[in-house]
Amino acid sequence: MTEQGIDKASSFEAARARLLALAYRMLGSRAEAEDLVQDAWLKWHLADTQAVQTPVAWLTTLTTRMAIDRFRQVQRERASQTTGWLPEPWLDEVAPSAEELALRTADMSYGVMLLLEHLKPEERAAFVLHEAFDCDYAEIASILERTPTTCRQIVHRAKARLQRAGAPLKRHDPALHGQIVERLRVALEMQDRAGLLRLFSDAPEVMSDAPLCVPQNAPVHAALSEPVPAPAREPVRAGEPAPTDWMNAITSLAQQATNAEVVSMQGAVCIALFCEGDVVGVIDVLTDGATDSSARIVSLRIVTSAARLEAANRMLGREAVKELLARIQQRPGALAPVSRNFPIDVDA
Repeated sequence: MTEQGIDKASSFEAARARLLALAYRMLGSRAEAEDLVQDAWLKWHLADTQAVQTPVAWLTTLTTRMAIDRFRQVQRERASQTTGWLPEPWLDEVAPSAEELALRTADMSYGVMLLLEHLKPEERAAFVLHEAFDCDYAEIASILERTPTTCRQIVHRAKARLQRAGAPLKRHDPALHGQIVERLRVALEMQDRAGLLRLFSDAPEVMSDAPLCVPQNAPVHAALSEPVPAPAREPVRAGEPAPTDWMNAITSLAQQATNAEVVSMQGAVCIALFCEGDVVGVIDVLTDGATDSSARIVSLRIVTSAARLEAANRMLGREAVKELLARIQQRPGALAPVSRNFPIDVDA
């Protein structure tokens, strides 16, 4: 390899984590992001870069423009889908990789990621660059080939659009959020309908990337990219929870899993559902913003698509655990810490 080739490779590798985090924020799919970053590498490898003084700036500009073009395409594809669409969950690693650290630095909750779908491609790019990567308006102007004043207006317009769509102004208290998620996990595992009712608001939104099965001939709200309304409460006996579509849907989903675990996703905890050692669902919750025990869940986002859970299974699934155990067994005397409710039967 030539000296210039070595420099190109090292320059790209130094920027790769940032580019992947940027592409994921733009596209909401880890697979799409990885493909786009690979395309960026090919363009960087073939380009005449001798006059490039700041490789990371050149690569950020290239990746952003490619992501804008690709986002225009996926918006049309998602609009034509008969099922709903949710961003791919990016679960946090216990031993963070460079990509993981870059994603944590570009802090943006899963709920905000979902609402980014309301933005136009350039609005999304400007908002992500400014809010997640701390780019100033001059840098964004260079990337989008607009004036700094125009970019300031684009970001302001994007923020207003997100707030109208219900984006939280700030992250909720992580300790309180974690307590609510743990209580939800326990209620789902115990099939405690009364406990679930105490956790939720009167009319929570339930959004899924696929239709959820509602048992007992209850009406199904297909493709829950729109909220599932809670129907009018029917008369019930004292102490019994009122039957609701959303509760039937989530309890049925939990029944299909062998166990549920609290895991970290983009800096906030959520619930991963396991079936025979593999992740079959991820549940993210949004609360009403109360800062005490009166906080209630107002929204559930449920991902069950095998394709969107592929990365989660590469990290937490049965095969990943088997590979980890095999490495441990090859080191005599080595001990590995095992967490509570280990998500796989290691003797299976």
